[in-house]
Amino acid sequence: MKQVSIALLGCGTVGKGVIDLLAMNGPIIEEQLDTKIHIKRVLVRDVQKYAQIGLPAEIELTDKFSDIIDDDEIEIVVEVMGSADFAKGCIEQCFKKGKNVVSANKDLIADYGIPLLKLSKQHNVDFQFEASVAGGIPIVRTMYSSFNSNTIEEIIGIMNGTTNYILSNMTETGMSYEKALKEAQEKGYAEADPTNDVSGYDAARKIAILATLGFHSAVTFNDVHVEGIESISQEDIQHAREMGYVIKLLAIARQDKDGISLNVHPSFIRKGHPLANVGGAYNAVYVRGNCVGDVMLYGQGAGALPTASAVVSDVMNVILHFNINITGQRDFVWHKAVLKPQQDICAPYYLRMVVANAPGVLSSISHVLAENNISIRSLIQKDETAEIAEIVILVDSSASGLVQDSIKKMEALPCVRKVANAIRVIEV
Repeated sequence: MKQVSIALLGCGTVGKGVIDLLAMNGPIIEEQLDTKIHIKRVLVRDVQKYAQIGLPAEIELTDKFSDIIDDDEIEIVVEVMGSADFAKGCIEQCFKKGKNVVSANKDLIADYGIPLLKLSKQHNVDFQFEASVAGGIPIVRTMYSSFNSNTIEEIIGIMNGTTNYILSNMTETGMSYEKALKEAQEKGYAEADPTNDVSGYDAARKIAILATLGFHSAVTFNDVHVEGIESISQEDIQHAREMGYVIKLLAIARQDKDGISLNVHPSFIRKGHPLANVGGAYNAVYVRGNCVGDVMLYGQGAGALPTASAVVSDVMNVILHFNINITGQRDFVWHKAVLKPQQDICAPYYLRMVVANAPGVLSSISHVLAENNISIRSLIQKDETAEIAEIVILVDSSASGLVQDSIKKMEALPCVRKVANAIRVIEV
């Protein structure tokens, strides 16, 4: 039986998961490839620390990248560090030395994926990154191999387990945002500083990667318009339920004749839609192709073994390419991305505002919306006191720029205390 030696850059949650998965499923993998995968070296910051965690004796720990890059026996390098800039430098050196690379690093792929793919092609090596989006869900290779006969029209995903856990808890238990976030932190679903997740940046990097592959267009994280879930209140959750919706943080990429739109934001989505029923920390990606129609992939978007499953699948794919002599031969096609202006993107909106409980309020608000040709689909006045009332409005599909202009004008009305929230309604 042949043997392929690999090295890991990093031995955190995912790196240790790769080691454990190969120990668990090595015989199954070897049977399929007629090849044994041997982890020869692992790069860590502190050799003494990791020497105590019980790694297999044959694995050599090192804190020197040169031990890996200069070892000609190592043919595949698995990057699971998480630092984009340092990882980029390491990967570039690997390519120049003729080493294939598998990465789980979404930050790296979202910012530098296309240049790195081009460099790997130049050096006739593979660069694969299935684990960079949605953990164990096999969406990356599906996008460029299974959907490659389609024009991809839309990609909608729940791509962050932390925010989905928080919103699911708020919906199911009536928790406030603050309490749901605290529970997510206590259970390990959210970091001590949850900004990357709750502000939508994590999901934005993932949708940038999928849009690049699905639309054959050169887009990056900076092209994604991002809004987080920090402003979602229990009032919004309850109003959504009453209207037949749930609130999810959705990453949305659309390809229309007039350009590509890339957005991450909280959204109302109908209860009957498959994405509405994705609960807890699970992820799902919903893809629409012009021939295949609607397809949804669902599963665990993070965790040691689910993510390691995607990493090892990539390693196996590289070895398969060795065996049939097509390493580094995958061609990707990218066009210059034409981005649709954010203000032109249309959707229905839910608006919640606190107003004075006085005559003429509704007519003043309706007048502002009418000035921008925005039609009211439904209007409900709730929670009245002697002085204030809450108004919930659902408007028909309208351009984002017009909605934002209307909000500014309504906030300037003497009768409007505040526009508490504005959330898009996704109709799919």
